Amino acid sequence: MRARALAGARREVQRAEQELEGLEAKQRETLQEAGQRARKRFDALEVRLYYQYERYVARLADEKSVEIMELRGIAEQRRAELEEAMKRRRIMEKLIEKKKRTYAAEVRKDEQAFADETAVNHAAMARAALRGVKRAGMSSMQEPAEAEIEQVL
Repeated sequence: MRARALAGARREVQRAEQELEGLEAKQRETLQEAGQRARKRFDALEVRLYYQYERYVARLADEKSVEIMELRGIAEQRRAELEEAMKRRRIMEKLIEKKKRTYAAEVRKDEQAFADETAVNHAAMARAALRGVKRAGMSSMQEPAEAEIEQVL
């Protein structure tokens, strides 16, 4: 949205600059026409009217120059706003990325804790089973099973 506002402000500056160029061209044409008419046949009233019109066009050109300066100021303000918004967006993106990394680290930590707990529980169950087998006085044929349980531990 800010980019559109900046683009709009820049278009306004270009439009005003084109209008100023048109006014300046009209001013030059008027002065040339007044000079040519003064050389061909000198009619003071007609020449004076041309010069009055030229002054009017010059005043319009001055007003347009002021408008251009104001529009450039607005465009600069829009550019600064856009730049600030982009900075805030980059900061937010970095914060979001940092949060994602932190969350992923917490998930890995929780998964590792769960895996550790599962391994401890499995080992405890194997030890309990081994103790139960020893207490029951198992025969020597079942001793290989005890060796397997001890290997797991």
